[in-house]
Amino acid sequence: MTGAPANAANLLPVFQFFYGTPIIEREIMTRIFVPQPIPEVAAAKLDTLGEVTTYPHVDRMIPEADLLEAVRDKHILFGIGEIPFNERVFEAAKELQFVSVMHGSAKFIDFAAATRRNIPVSGQKSMTQKTTAEFTFALLMATAWRLPEADTFLREDRWRQNQSMAFLGTRLFGKTLGIVGMGRIGQLLARKAVACDMRIIYNKRTPLSPAEEFVLGSAEFRTLDDLFTEADFISLTPALTKDTVGLIDEHLISLMKPSAILINTSRGLVLDEAALEKALREKRIRGAGLDVYQTEVPEPNPGPIAGLKDLPNVVLTPHIGSAGRETREEMALRTVMNIERFIAGKRPYDVFNPEVYGEAAITGDEVIG
Repeated sequence: MTGAPANAANLLPVFQFFYGTPIIEREIMTRIFVPQPIPEVAAAKLDTLGEVTTYPHVDRMIPEADLLEAVRDKHILFGIGEIPFNERVFEAAKELQFVSVMHGSAKFIDFAAATRRNIPVSGQKSMTQKTTAEFTFALLMATAWRLPEADTFLREDRWRQNQSMAFLGTRLFGKTLGIVGMGRIGQLLARKAVACDMRIIYNKRTPLSPAEEFVLGSAEFRTLDDLFTEADFISLTPALTKDTVGLIDEHLISLMKPSAILINTSRGLVLDEAALEKALREKRIRGAGLDVYQTEVPEPNPGPIAGLKDLPNVVLTPHIGSAGRETREEMALRTVMNIERFIAGKRPYDVFNPEVYGEAAITGDEVIG
């Protein structure tokens, strides 16, 4: 197979020649394992490529023992849902040739273990940025307008009168949005906010050019201290690196206005949850909307610290920032496309460990989650 590493087994039909005429003796079916259900359109396409086994449950992660047994005779693994493909998985998968991952960075894959076995691992350039920016803005609006509280209030049959002081939310127009991490998602978010007549300030390791700031509604650079002091809404969108772990701490939260709202859709480890809970509980800030947490799957008891769950002024969602139906279908189909290319002997797109093809390893990636 021209598109595969030198040690990859041939998954194409095995031929026997009789008087110069090829006759199919047997066909080695490509055995593929998917550790959780995927969109139907992608599952249907994947079924045409080989013998597919899918762990069927949507309410739990596959136990490691079941995973190790499931991969034992598989040629290809479909990486998804941050289910760890670690050294034990690669050791168990004796016939493994390729891993295709539905993720842009796939830090849950042990790339070193794959590379030692000459197994390419492919992913996909981020297909989630627009969706995540849209979700971030939706979470900001839901928190500002207290929509979950109002929904619960009505469902509990507590509505007795229209009252001018009930469920007062926070309007967006005329307010200042501070964006921490003005990368692609931050910039997409800024465009949405500008459309709602919000003013944009931001913090970024390297400030944008004046032209880039102008396009984003004349966005203005601020130090972190100044941004937290000045903003009415603060959205966290930085990548998780060694420098951003614990970046948003008690000091910065203490600078926020009493009327300010904090939104986090980046990574949970960027934010000190205990400091945030204390500020919310003491009503030193108005509210927060969180989609990511310090403890997440596959760790036990994923989600926010217990105290945050008791507070009415925080909106909590289970890391669904890219969970647009259309986006997930596109991501799954791209993952299947890489599998199709590999089986056809073509190089998959976006290989994380190109050294298995005799090329230089990817360097300079400081994102850790």
